Amino acid sequence: MKIVNDVKRMLLRSNRLKKLNTKLKARRIYRDRVKSVSKQETILFWSTGGMIIQTNLESVIAASLKLRGHNVRMVLCDGVYKSCAKRVDTPEVEIKDWGKYCPSCIRQNSNLLERLGLEYSYISDLISPGKISELRKIADEVNFENYKELNYNGLNHGNHLESAMFRHTRGGSFTGLDDILREYAFAVLVVAETSEAAVKKFNPTRIYMSHGIYADWGPALSIAVKYKIPTTSYVCCYLPVHFFFGTVDSFNETFLNINDSTWRKFAESELTEIQISRLENFIGRRYLKNIAADMKGILKEYRGDRDYFLKKYDLMPDKPVWGIMTHINWDAVSDYFPMMHKNFDEWLFETVKEIHEITDVQWLIKIHPSELNDNPLTGCQKFIENNFPDLPPHIKVVKMDDDISPQDFYSLLDGGVTVMGTGGLELSLQGKPVILAGKAHYSNKGFTYDAKSEDHYRELLREAKNIKYHDDKKRELALKYGYLYFIQKQIPLLPTINEDLLIDFSKLDYLVPGKNKFMDFICDRIIYGGDFVLPDELVEQTHVDEKDQIRKFA
Repeated sequence: MKIVNDVKRMLLRSNRLKKLNTKLKARRIYRDRVKSVSKQETILFWSTGGMIIQTNLESVIAASLKLRGHNVRMVLCDGVYKSCAKRVDTPEVEIKDWGKYCPSCIRQNSNLLERLGLEYSYISDLISPGKISELRKIADEVNFENYKELNYNGLNHGNHLESAMFRHTRGGSFTGLDDILREYAFAVLVVAETSEAAVKKFNPTRIYMSHGIYADWGPALSIAVKYKIPTTSYVCCYLPVHFFFGTVDSFNETFLNINDSTWRKFAESELTEIQISRLENFIGRRYLKNIAADMKGILKEYRGDRDYFLKKYDLMPDKPVWGIMTHINWDAVSDYFPMMHKNFDEWLFETVKEIHEITDVQWLIKIHPSELNDNPLTGCQKFIENNFPDLPPHIKVVKMDDDISPQDFYSLLDGGVTVMGTGGLELSLQGKPVILAGKAHYSNKGFTYDAKSEDHYRELLREAKNIKYHDDKKRELALKYGYLYFIQKQIPLLPTINEDLLIDFSKLDYLVPGKNKFMDFICDRIIYGGDFVLPDELVEQTHVDEKDQIRKFA
């Protein structure tokens, strides 16, 4: 027994030494490197949700800001609520077992922050047991008749609850999920309470979080908006290890938006031949060389044979063809960009119902290929099959598993319809008109047909046959916006973040001010504001072959 106890003590001492060594290594990152600043900002990182990749992505930004002399505090979930964003990864697990994943998640995320020498608090540090009981009682009163009126401390959080439920069901029915609804309601209330407590306790001048929606982040963003604290959000984009960043001040915008003044200035300038070449090169590599991080495994090979697809979908070449480009119907459905319809399903229903009578156009309803992996039983294809089992011959569905690349699909079209999808911008770059049923980040830039009401939307659909291809001015505006969006807004976190979206601890020196111009740029925008749009001198360092790019940073 003595030997066993001695071994246990040795192991415990060894683990303590490892932890101490980790902290010492982290401190070396900052030793004699922390920059002195005239005005120290306090940045609160709302890093809940339990996703270790997000913690990797956020902690390198936090460490970079700390190195630049600013005060950083991170907030982690520690299991006060169990209905976090990770629940979607394990839909088969019953509510009573949700909590069994919390200990390993807490350990992974907190160990990472300790390794980087970052200060953090847990959700439980910001809420009392009595308040937890109070919020649980409120959540227990939530049902499907009143959930949209979920209010707390003067703010409505029903949209965050609905968004979390759409995500959990992947666009499926809520029927019979009363217990799950109450669990997400509890999560929403806890995040609303603790994010406000964090604002009052740490008095941040800036906030940083992921996309700012769902139960884990949406209520916290509502608090940031309430207290008028500039909040930087981010999301993965098209190139590997690249991200969109942006400052969010309200739920009518997102990290994809750019200021009107930035757009006006760029719209009034001339695109150079090099800039046009960069954009064309990116689009070509995206669809012809399969470098798009967002379409790995689902991108079909480009055929370049329009006649083949005209025959495949039984289309008359001398009659207009318009595409209805659907969305993933559970993703960000309740937040950010305003849309005329209640959700994507309602938009699709009303659109198909309207085009039933518009027979002078051939309509192709393009199902998003991600449905095949994400939600084949609850997505738009199944929705159409259930609600419109007998479509007329002038309406056809391009199914989620059809062997057609986006470029081949676009080649068939004379125009397109979407709520806010990227396909609308891509089609505009080809000089083709696009009708929008919502406020996309590229709306109102002079090259789209923006519906102002449901009646106006139906009118635009009926007029589709008469809408012409872009004139030179509209095409030029589309190209300019495409350059801003696809080239200047995609910002790399290489080389400190690797291709697996995890930290490469051998490259932490690139977080030091002056070592990586992209990190300098990101931190500058977080602290001082302004659009996350790369200047051309930085674009020149990103517009190379992906392998070359990674070597260039290494």
